[in-house]
Amino acid sequence: MAESTRTSGVSVHDRQRERAARGVRTRQSLAAGKSDRPTPPRRRRPAMAALAVLLIVGGAALAGLLAVNLDSRTSVIVVNQDVPAGTEITTDLLTTSMVASEGLKIVPEDQVSAVLGTYARVPLSEGQLLDTTMLVKGGVLAAGTVQVGVPLPAGRVPAGLRSGDEIRLIRLSDGASSQPTPLATALVLRTAAGESGGIVDGGGSSGGGATLMVPSRAADAIVDAAANERLGMALIRHGVAIDDVELSVLGGPR
Repeated sequence: MAESTRTSGVSVHDRQRERAARGVRTRQSLAAGKSDRPTPPRRRRPAMAALAVLLIVGGAALAGLLAVNLDSRTSVIVVNQDVPAGTEITTDLLTTSMVASEGLKIVPEDQVSAVLGTYARVPLSEGQLLDTTMLVKGGVLAAGTVQVGVPLPAGRVPAGLRSGDEIRLIRLSDGASSQPTPLATALVLRTAAGESGGIVDGGGSSGGGATLMVPSRAADAIVDAAANERLGMALIRHGVAIDDVELSVLGGPR
């Protein structure tokens, strides 16, 4: 009986160990089977893919546009210094620069001969592209006008007087015995400060001068008033082109 009980106990115990061992093997097999399965593909994001395509296409288009613009640049004429209105255009006033000139009236380098000998109809600034609308042919003086040089004494010159200004010239009175006499309208072609400094701005001491375009009939009276230090000036407007101004004789000698 005792032997039978031991045999039964051993058998039960052995069966439990066998079942446990089979369970371990089964879990290992399942785990191995799972590891052998292919990984499912990740979900794609259509919006991100479309954005990437757009960025690539846009970048290519921008690069192409820049290349076209670079190829379309041409060498054009540029003013290398300030040029007063009425100045003859010569080679020493010009240089060149590469720009995109499509649709503009600027002058290509290979057409520089067409502008030499013309005149600046308006004041030009250093570095400014030379435009055909800024030039005039046939000389600076309109019919019935002459150039005169006058001093610019302090106290009788508008502040900031410069090339391209239209002014009114007045003969000042000599005291109680006379009245100021308007002489003519004039156009300032160029100004220059004297040795004593900035007369052009209306301050300081005398010494500067200006070249004016005036009606020929008033030239004698203007020169006489300037020589006797009785010439005054009043500013009418800035930035007048030499071929747009209409100069007139006023109340002085005709």
